Amino acid sequence: MKIINCTGNKAHVQYQGKHYLISDNGSETLIFPSNSTGRITNYAEVGGAKSVTLREVIENFNSYLYNF
Repeated sequence: MKIINCTGNKAHVQYQGKHYLISDNGSETLIFPSNSTGRITNYAEVGGAKSVTLREVIENFNSYLYNF
């Protein structure tokens, strides 16, 4: 995984050729598909969990992606 941008409670990352925006709202951290500039393309989350931080999701990104 490549971190493209990380500011405050959000991070734009690239993983296996796809872009994602990770957002931490204080109670849960969610992963959304994004375009190459980090803009969310679909607000149906593709990963995440409650009671985890942005850092925890970044450090173990693939384990927080949902299996579709």
